[in-house]
Formats: sequence, structure tokens, C-alpha cells
Amino acid sequence: MKRNLSLMIKPSSSKCNLNCKYCFYHSIAEARDIEDYGFLKEDTLKVIIEKASDYCNGGSCVIGFQGGEPLLIGLNFYKKLIEFVKDFGNNTNFSFSLQTNGTLITDEWAEFFSKNNFLIGLSLDGNKDIHNLNRVNYKNEETFNKVMRGIKLLQKYNVEFNILTVVTSALCKKIESTYNFFKKNNFKYLQFIPCLEPLENTSLTSRKFSITKEEYKNFLMKLFDLWYEDAINNNYVSIRMFDNILGLFFNQDYEACDMKGVCSCQHIIESDGSVYPCDFYTYETYKIGNILTDSFNIMHRNTTTINFLNSSINKNSKCNSCKYYSICRNGCRRHRENQVNNLNYFCEAYYDFYSYSIDRFNDVAFKIKTRKIIL
Repeated sequence: MKRNLSLMIKPSSSKCNLNCKYCFYHSIAEARDIEDYGFLKEDTLKVIIEKASDYCNGGSCVIGFQGGEPLLIGLNFYKKLIEFVKDFGNNTNFSFSLQTNGTLITDEWAEFFSKNNFLIGLSLDGNKDIHNLNRVNYKNEETFNKVMRGIKLLQKYNVEFNILTVVTSALCKKIESTYNFFKKNNFKYLQFIPCLEPLENTSLTSRKFSITKEEYKNFLMKLFDLWYEDAINNNYVSIRMFDNILGLFFNQDYEACDMKGVCSCQHIIESDGSVYPCDFYTYETYKIGNILTDSFNIMHRNTTTINFLNSSINKNSKCNSCKYYSICRNGCRRHRENQVNNLNYFCEAYYDFYSYSIDRFNDVAFKIKTRKIIL
């Protein structure tokens, strides 16, 4: 039987050449018994490919690489990946993505990504001033120019990439200039990720770059206004959250995990082979197995896996009477942690945003259907 599988591999564990002030994985690593598992071994990579191929049996396997910084392990690791897929692919259709801070990209990296059809997610928080507020190296040096140099190399080799932006309190005040900066540079595939406190911060005290519900609401509304104006003028900018909402009007379900309201197993593989159900939960207590000793079938039947997935189903009673529940679905489990009665931290922000935008989403969908907007 053909089956599909999605994996997220951390080949460099928590190693990174940057010291971003809001990095959630840095905070996770600090809270673990073992902060850094070292580089993933080629033998472990081979096992991953073999077991993924066996599980998919001719289906599709999507593998993402993340960090830390996944380029730190070096290009030879990814060349081995391609070799292993050719040797042990078992007719399974493999596709690859990689999330990077962009500072280590060279011509050789960009050429490899292009040749092997890697989709690159590149972290960029906006223009130079906003980006350099938090995305610095261990010498507290700015990184914007290096990131832009990496982007130019991706463009030179026609590598597909999208921009990943962390929404901080500072960025909420600069969304129009940030959006216009992306447009000016022809960056039209965007993803905005709200910055929250580390999961282990149960006191809910807020750091200076985390965002409040009110800030996020205003951010979403302003971003939507900018997006909507471009969309109706046939200058569509792909914003992942908005694309997913728009898809509902075409009878498509959400592809974004954080919008589905119920968790699925994302198979996060740390460099020692340990597997976790979600990138936000790579703590020892959530470990569901090890790829070196366990099959995917065994890990899926693991009590820790089942409990993790089932616990995401629980929703606040307030959701039962909410007219936007079919859209919001109580959002991402991560945004419900440490909240009263499992209510999403951004509940009020989402409610006001959907009240503000849903009719215009419908308007955009109608114009796409009637081909007044060409995507």
C-alpha cells in the first residue's frame, strides 16, 4: 500500500552560527538534559531514507531540514542524501525543503539547491533596521547584508524560496514598511510567525519582543488591508495564513499544521535519531521513539504519540458557540499551552480579525473564480 510521510530533520541539532534573541529552539535546547546532540551521522541519514521508503512504498515523502542552522553540517551531507534516495528510494517520490538563516549560502550551495529542487525557507524579518534588531550573531553583529547576499545567490540560480518572518512587538509597529520592503524586492511568498514566550515559561511574563493579543490583532488587520488591496488589483502576494483561509472558499482544507486545530505527527528527527511529534515539543518527555531502533508504524502506535495527538482535540467550551470556529478551530495547540481552560492565547485577536476580514476573503475568492484575479 502506498502511503505519504512528512519528516523534519535537524542535522545540526541546536547548533547555529546566529544568536537570535527570540529563538524558540535555543530555549528548548537549554531546557533539555542534552542541549546539543551533535551532527547527524550519515549512517543515521541512510536509515531514515530506508525506513521512509519502506513506509511510503512508492508514495510521497516530504523531508524538511531545519535547525539550529542546517547548513552547518556541510554540503557533502546533502549530497549523500541524494545518493541514498537514488539507492534506496524504492520508487517513493521524495521532495525536499530547507529552512535557513541565509548567511552561509554560497554559489555551491545555491547551485545544489537548484539542481535538486530544494524549496528554501529563508528567515528575514524585514528591512535592515527591523531585521537587525534580533537576528544577530554571537558577536552581536548585524546579519541583514549577509542574508540579502544569500538571497541574491538563490535568485541567481533560480532556486525557489519563501520568506519566513517572526512577528515581534517591534515589527507590529512597522508592518506597512516591512510589507512594502518585501514587495519592492519581489518577495511574494511570505509566512509570518507570531513570537511567543518559551513553552517552559509558565508564568506568562512577556519579553520585549513577544507580542500581545492586541498587537497581533492590529498586525493581522493591517497586513490584510495591504494584501487585499494588492489582490483585488491583480498583484497577488502569497501569505501562507491568508492562502489557507482563502482555500476554504474552494473546498480545500488547511495545509498549515498550526491552523488545523488538531495535531498530526510531524516526525521531528533530532541528530541522535530521537523522534518527536512536533517542532515545538522536542523535549525528552514528548519523545516517541528513535529512528535507529523503531519503525514509523511502531512510533505511530506509541502511547506518547497517541496521547499527544488526542490532547490536541480538546477545545474550550467557548469554541462551541463561536461563529468562526470552523475557520479558527482553536488554532495551534502551542498557542493554548499555559492558558486557562485550553483557550487559544490569540482567541480574541482571531475573532476580531475574522469579523474584520471574512467578507473580503469571500470577495477575493469570487474574483479568482471569475478570473478577475490571476494567481
